[in-house]
Amino acid sequence: MTVDGENRGTAKKATLADVARMAGVSPATVSMILNGREGVSFAEETIKGVVAAAAKLNYGQGRRGKAAMGDGPVILIVVPNVTNPYYATIIQAIQQAAAEKNYTSCICTTYRSLESELAAVQLAQSTGMSGIIFTMLAHPDEVLSRVGRKMPVVVMGDRRVDLNVDTVELNNYDAGSLIAQHMCELGHKHMAYISTTLDASNSIRVQRLKGLQSTISRLCPEGSLLVKSRNIAPEVELNNLLIEHTVGHELASSCFEDKKITAFIAVNDMVAYGVMDAVLDAGFSIPGDYSVCGFDNLLPSNFGKVALTTVEHYIQDKGHNALDLLHARVSGQLSNRNITRVEISHRLIARSSTGAPRASQTE
Repeated sequence: MTVDGENRGTAKKATLADVARMAGVSPATVSMILNGREGVSFAEETIKGVVAAAAKLNYGQGRRGKAAMGDGPVILIVVPNVTNPYYATIIQAIQQAAAEKNYTSCICTTYRSLESELAAVQLAQSTGMSGIIFTMLAHPDEVLSRVGRKMPVVVMGDRRVDLNVDTVELNNYDAGSLIAQHMCELGHKHMAYISTTLDASNSIRVQRLKGLQSTISRLCPEGSLLVKSRNIAPEVELNNLLIEHTVGHELASSCFEDKKITAFIAVNDMVAYGVMDAVLDAGFSIPGDYSVCGFDNLLPSNFGKVALTTVEHYIQDKGHNALDLLHARVSGQLSNRNITRVEISHRLIARSSTGAPRASQTE
């Protein structure tokens, strides 16, 4: 019995094996290509053949978000890297919330490369995923224009940057200001800000810096903030698991000749660990000779003989809120005419890595 177009709704849905048979490859190959499995590469001709076969058979169509992986929706979690515990914690938080709603999640690392971010969008769209959560988006204009209104997207971003999509955000300017206030109250006048790449694609880091600069100028007009940063290319981040620690160590070491500096403020805890090691490796003490402050309140920051002063911004809550927001969009609970912005609170956690400046500070 044949089925024509009018009776297509009663036809048997195409299976993974059907796609494999038409493309002339194994079902495992189809699964890996359509699911974007990392660490496996195929010839361009093979990929095109599988995608074409899936499209011809309507494989994945009408079952949005299943992506041949289960009965519930499938979402893509996009992260710059998985070596920083900040992103590892966010991933786990998203997956915890996803499991409660019967979502399956896939992870894609981009190392802040535009090409990789665009490829992540293509992967999600071509495999019929339900939505994307960007834990950090380095190229929002290019990427979000590619997504358009084709699928739900949630971005973790900065309060002062309007992306016109659903966001879970932090006021990084105010958070930077909070650190500056703490340092100035301790008596520090001359400080250094240590960061990885500082440019338009890293607005979170830039906003923290602006908050620092503004508050130091207001509370300590005679003070100064030396800015030290290093641009990190995507391929460098990919091939160096300790790049943030390395940057923190090397940039802090370059500041020791400036005898006025009594405190280091790192863009995040991972960089701060490198700063602390540089201070101790040079024979100085923390906080006796130099105070050090980080940002993120990662789990290791409360370990060791010198616990790191840092900013808590509730990483797990960010992950849970991001998934809840995406779910509300996927399930139609939110109007397409509106966007939702969820702001996460923050607070300073003062630990033993910060204290009064050394008495020999040179004005």
